[in-house]
Amino acid sequence: MESIFFGIAITVIAMWFTANYTEKGIGSMSEAMRQFSLFFLNKAPAGLVDLFDSKPGSGARTWINFGMLWFVFSSICGFLGLWHHYDPTALDSLASIGWAYDNGDALTATTTKFLGVAVFSTLVGAGLVSISRSSNGKMASEASASLSAFLFTLTTIFASLLPSLLGLLGQDIDSAINIVLIDAVSKLAVAMIVAGLFVNVLLTVANRGDEEVSTSAWFLIFALLTFILSMFLGFFGELAGSTQIVWLAGQMGSSWVILALIFSAAYHIIPMTSGIPIWSASMRQANLFLLFITLPPFFIASASASTTLLNLGAIVMTLGLLPIIAGSVNLLFTASGNTSAIVKSPGALAATLAMVLLPLYAIGAFFTGMDVFLGTGQLGDMATTLDMGFLWTVGGLMILSGAYISHPLACNKELSEPSKANLTVWFVLFGGFASTITNLIGDFTMQAVANSGVEDAVAQTEGFYLVGAALFYFTAIGAILATLVVIRTSASKITSNHSQTSVSDIDTYNLGDGTTTIRTLLGRGVGVDTTLIVGEMEEDEGGSTVIAVSTALHDDEVTEFPEEEVVEEEQSKETGNELTMLADYLADSGQTIFQFFKSIDLDDSGMIDAYEFQMALKSSKVANLPPWEMDSLIAAIDIDGDGQINLPELSIAIAKIRKANAAKESTSEVGTPSKVQLNKMKKAELVELATSLGLDTSGTKKDLVSLISEA
Repeated sequence: MESIFFGIAITVIAMWFTANYTEKGIGSMSEAMRQFSLFFLNKAPAGLVDLFDSKPGSGARTWINFGMLWFVFSSICGFLGLWHHYDPTALDSLASIGWAYDNGDALTATTTKFLGVAVFSTLVGAGLVSISRSSNGKMASEASASLSAFLFTLTTIFASLLPSLLGLLGQDIDSAINIVLIDAVSKLAVAMIVAGLFVNVLLTVANRGDEEVSTSAWFLIFALLTFILSMFLGFFGELAGSTQIVWLAGQMGSSWVILALIFSAAYHIIPMTSGIPIWSASMRQANLFLLFITLPPFFIASASASTTLLNLGAIVMTLGLLPIIAGSVNLLFTASGNTSAIVKSPGALAATLAMVLLPLYAIGAFFTGMDVFLGTGQLGDMATTLDMGFLWTVGGLMILSGAYISHPLACNKELSEPSKANLTVWFVLFGGFASTITNLIGDFTMQAVANSGVEDAVAQTEGFYLVGAALFYFTAIGAILATLVVIRTSASKITSNHSQTSVSDIDTYNLGDGTTTIRTLLGRGVGVDTTLIVGEMEEDEGGSTVIAVSTALHDDEVTEFPEEEVVEEEQSKETGNELTMLADYLADSGQTIFQFFKSIDLDDSGMIDAYEFQMALKSSKVANLPPWEMDSLIAAIDIDGDGQINLPELSIAIAKIRKANAAKESTSEVGTPSKVQLNKMKKAELVELATSLGLDTSGTKKDLVSLISEA
């Protein structure tokens, strides 16, 4: 039996158990396991975890900060590598300090490793933001999440420097045994670190309440699980000398993990920014399910296996295009629902552009990767160029989306310098894509000359590689500028209106004709706080029209804008009662409006949202309103239309209610209004007054005025 099937079986079983127990829990053991896991996260390693902040968002912020530093470092190495590809003698000046390159393989491997760490760290941070927003606004242990980011970075640096340190100590670093041992130990250490983060994520998702597990959370969970399994499989595969297990571990850690993290961030950022639910639930399910049972075409290595296994792998690799295209198309159609919001947000724009380019890179990588997988060796250089182009362009754009959307959310800050952030998006896009195309032309020219069979033929590719290196300079500059934007955002004093609380990313959702299910709506991104609009929306193409009528008709209370008056009257009836009860509560408890506002403004932001106001009304026993009624109450108080209430707005609303109540009391004390006052009243008010006086309510408004005035 092929050993690769053993590794696949372990992976499938682990994913099934994780999905099942994440969705259903573990029964009566849930609370005990939760307490044990929290103790492990908050206390181990003893004393070290206490060095990190436990504020909401601090864990995600730490991961993204480290990811941006790796992005800058890898972009510099990438530029040096491309320049060295053009001029192999470019780094000979470093020989004076004992460092010289015979070829650029070591620099390319280093760049690939550091860029992978940058993409992994940043997108893990973006995923932590998405799950914390749907799980009480914070991770189960923010300090442990920060610690895992620090240890992950420290381990990566140590593993990279260890061969050089062994060389200084006189050890034979070229020994195959030493290389395998160093790689295996580093994989085991990284797996243990990410395992702690994985437990933290599961505990956070368990705090979601009645919410379904979001699409972004599923991708993050499976990405971390796949990463851990790939490290363990690689560790035991290298110790056992199983090339198939090592090959499987490499494909899982490079393609499955990166793509899952990309989709995890995109499924949160694009629907949240556009305010549009996920376009297709079936394509979302296909994206999630097929990604982990097929072979994505990126970073394919040559497989030494039987012909039957190679043919099976080729079929699975062909199917690997389906989840990539399904996810990209699904997210692009979601973004098209509110293009203006996407374009205005640099982070959302970067994620959308990444989804545009992802299928193009996948198709190109499929043809070159198939050649490498089957071992024909004709397109090896082009496969490497496409894989690196995918990481630099799609991965780089997703790094920017996490830095410009998720990082400000984690910091509770507004993005600093949006114009510069937007410029870096285009720099990374142009630099990554243009350099990929230019280097591909150079690789193709080199391969064509080599296959021509003409002796002494020389491929003039230096110009292509020179232009490719020059174009990539835009990516390096974009990475540096993006890091500066992230630093300025962290240091900014401008707080954001979108705090780290448990919220739904979709405010409203229109239910058209036909049938649907709650599970389908949840799969599209609809949350428990989303306002569902039932029925088709009919928009009036024209503006308001004033109809000329005779003066006699005014006695029957025909108004120029009847719809607006009805809406205002209904809103006043809906909100007036709650505000009246709140005014009475403040008077009875002896609180001022300022004291009441301060007591419910838990984050001291100077603003209270619908959830905070709802909890305040409930705790004061004024009213227990559902979320859909809170929206109309907030809208009645919210003067500036920002969706939140500040102190002046609440003061004005309470003052209006108190003034209206005082006017009613004065009217009841004086008695029946005068005829002039009766003429100013609406017919509905006259009917109510006539009913209270025991009079006949039939007839026109003029009849009611006469009848009441004579009473």
